[in-house]
Amino acid sequence: MMKVFDETSPLIKLTPLVHQAEIDEQHGYRFVFAGSVMAIRNPRGHRHSVVDSPDQCLDHLTLASMLLRRIEDAGYK
Repeated sequence: MMKVFDETSPLIKLTPLVHQAEIDEQHGYRFVFAGSVMAIRNPRGHRHSVVDSPDQCLDHLTLASMLLRRIEDAGYK
């Protein structure tokens, strides 16, 4: 995720990266995507004992949906 959303040579460019605000937005999403993988996906991918409540599952799906929508809004389908 850190490489994919890098501000200098991203593989996925969420903003034009011209103005500082656009660079900052790219930088912020870089960490949101990386943090989501580390905090939500990795524990469930490496430990089968993680059990989430239905509400936690819905929260995770909502976050994933928001992140995927942001990629789609940037023109990646």
